[in-house]
Amino acid sequence: MLKAMYTLLVLADDLTGALDTGLQFSKKGIPTQVYPGLGGSREPGKGEAPFPAGAEGTLVINTATRHCSSAAALRITGGILERYSAVPYVYKKTDSTLRGNIGAELEALIRARNPKVLPFIPAYPNLGRSTRQGRQYIDGVPIDKAASDALNPLRHSFIPDIIAEESELPVRLVSGNSFTGDPGEIPGGTGPEIWVYDAESNARLRDIARSLGERKLLGTTAGCAGFAEFLADRIPFAGMGRASFSGPEKDLIPASRPLLVICGSRHPVSLIQVKAAQDAGIPALAVEGDKLFRPRWLEGEEAASIVSRCGELLRAAGCCILGTRISLGFEGDGPPQGPSVAGFLGKLTALILERSGPLHLAVFGGDTLLGIIEALGCRLLHPLREIRPGVVLAGADFPGGTFFIASKSGAFGEPGLIVELVNFFGGDAAAFTK
Repeated sequence: MLKAMYTLLVLADDLTGALDTGLQFSKKGIPTQVYPGLGGSREPGKGEAPFPAGAEGTLVINTATRHCSSAAALRITGGILERYSAVPYVYKKTDSTLRGNIGAELEALIRARNPKVLPFIPAYPNLGRSTRQGRQYIDGVPIDKAASDALNPLRHSFIPDIIAEESELPVRLVSGNSFTGDPGEIPGGTGPEIWVYDAESNARLRDIARSLGERKLLGTTAGCAGFAEFLADRIPFAGMGRASFSGPEKDLIPASRPLLVICGSRHPVSLIQVKAAQDAGIPALAVEGDKLFRPRWLEGEEAASIVSRCGELLRAAGCCILGTRISLGFEGDGPPQGPSVAGFLGKLTALILERSGPLHLAVFGGDTLLGIIEALGCRLLHPLREIRPGVVLAGADFPGGTFFIASKSGAFGEPGLIVELVNFFGGDAAAFTK
């Protein structure tokens, strides 16, 4: 069991979500560390002093349970919660479109923490995610009717139905102003309940955080990065001056480095972004996904040729997009994308970095980001800045030093995001159209 140093534990089921949620705390000056995965040298709690002396901050752990079975998600989440049972506040970050093992992980939270109720606030208004009468929407469209990636098909938009797929815990819908009243009064039966809160605006999220704070119900909560921003204002972090914390190299992004964009997401939003970038003249390099599974392919001539070609494009254009044919929107790829493909893309990215020298990275998709992080031996991430809602700049600690990665879920961002990232990192996207 680990304690001290941490006031808040955040568990996310993928790495882009872990970074987006961690950013909501770090941007308010709260010391925040994001651990990319579990086990080995990346496991937190080895006796290091992660924050300024006497300070307590936020520990964010990627459980990588988005694609595993509900039984595995329940076991993994429960095991981490047991290890960190002394941390006073816990936030279970869920996907804003409710992909993954929602019911199983909320049940693990209730089993481990035994709260009177578990408030669940999945709205993210800044990204068009809203909850109305217990249903989840993307830009006003029910999530089961909106476009989704092939690995995460959505069968329901009514949140109690989503939870019921993996848990028999009772669910109460909290809409309008029904959460107001006597802060000591907890409606419902004798056992724990999940309270699903409607929200369509940041003002509503702020009011929910205030009300839960008055009721002393913030110890165990769940939701996405949208509610985390307002949770950050209500949790009493000890021994620190929020305004003084600045994270490593927060404002020292090296200029004149090429930008490598790795797209491992099949979500339609990412495909649109890749197409818009290509239309703007940014070169893209596609790998046939089925070849990544061939034994020793990464050690062969074809992989070496791709690495060499990517280096040439980066030097000539200052930016290159890399992905499998299917993640770049081309026909005729191999097996579906997933953690295995992401791992191979990570190893390919490591080869490119080894041959090309210092780069900036932008990564689309949590599985792909984790594959890259693992291939490069990264132990720790520091969320630094919000480039756009859902698009996070992080400092990544590697054996060779620290460099910068922009990342996002496949479902986030405007069509012109890649062009915007070129400009953000000091390039000149206008040059591609000249």
